[in-house]
Amino acid sequence: MSGGTTGVSGDGGTSAGGASAGGASSAGGSSGAAPTGGASGASGGSAAGGAGSGSGGTTGIAGSSSGGSGASGGAASGGSAGAPSCRPDCGSHKWACWPMPNPASTTLPNRASTSDLGESVHDNVTCLDWQKTEPSGTYTWDQALAYCDGLTLSGHDDWRLPTRVELTSIVDFTQSPAIDRASFPGAPGGFHKTASDWILTIRQAGAGAGRDYAWAFNVSDGIVSNAYSKATASALRCVRGGGAGEAPSAPAVAPPNQYTLAASGEVRDNYTGLVWQQAYSPATMTFAEAGPYCTSLGLNGHTWRLPSVRELATLVDEAQVAPAINRTMFPSTQYGSRSNNWYWASHAARGNAAAAWALNFDDGFTGFNAGASGAWNYWTAAWTRCVR
Repeated sequence: MSGGTTGVSGDGGTSAGGASAGGASSAGGSSGAAPTGGASGASGGSAAGGAGSGSGGTTGIAGSSSGGSGASGGAASGGSAGAPSCRPDCGSHKWACWPMPNPASTTLPNRASTSDLGESVHDNVTCLDWQKTEPSGTYTWDQALAYCDGLTLSGHDDWRLPTRVELTSIVDFTQSPAIDRASFPGAPGGFHKTASDWILTIRQAGAGAGRDYAWAFNVSDGIVSNAYSKATASALRCVRGGGAGEAPSAPAVAPPNQYTLAASGEVRDNYTGLVWQQAYSPATMTFAEAGPYCTSLGLNGHTWRLPSVRELATLVDEAQVAPAINRTMFPSTQYGSRSNNWYWASHAARGNAAAAWALNFDDGFTGFNAGASGAWNYWTAAWTRCVR
């Protein structure tokens, strides 16, 4: 796994090290961080929030998909029964207001599908348009924002730097570099900027005080980091669509009626169409145990499965830390790296069958358990939250 950035915890405590592309533990440990470590965060995370439960049942959200020739990938259909289509404008760029695509090479629902528009690529699942060939240079955060704002491509001048969840939608954990090269020919790996400023940087609180951290993706392996310096020049790929949304340095704002209690113990995301187990496994478990746990769950008579990393990423509330999730709908969610407080995803790391992907709700960073004992990416068991 490649590294190169420092991970930062979301909550209080002293530094416990961190991730090359993830986050540090939220508490405990000694101060200081190795080059692949991280500082701890601060208490004083935002108040429990996110969207509360809304009224109504299964909310289908209408949307349109502009087209183009040369569709590639799997079918855009599939997924949860009654899954909504993408919505042109839900008021947020920092939440998934569309079904989250999964790599076309998998059997997971909402398989990725794109259309080639020449200079750009249209995502038939999210309805976002992407710059097909990214610029060859590297950019600081301010330069990256300015580059995309000034871009005119495919007859449009409303391009922007993508947010964390938007870039998540095209990061393909089954490939290396972790992106679909059929849709994005010659796409390089390495770190890529996002327009998601880290919440403690926005507040200049705790580990964000005096820092310039923002979310970034290492497209070489797909890991997302909450603590990549804005001053460090790296690659970018611009996006357009999705209507109005938050400014890069504004906290994430949950879309209206985001979640509904679909049944006892079940939470429906009315934008992605995913239905989540409200609780999680009663104990941590190995990756080999996680899949069978979900398939045997039987909650309310439904069939459940392990979510993908992309799907888990839709639960992350960028406006909060420790845990970075809607605490009303998902109470008592565990968090904290350098521990077993991760949540399993459905897939092994590419080329490393002994390691598997997971997400940590300390801040929402991802990783796979391939590290040596004591490293940020070392854990022997994790929690499991199922989806359908």
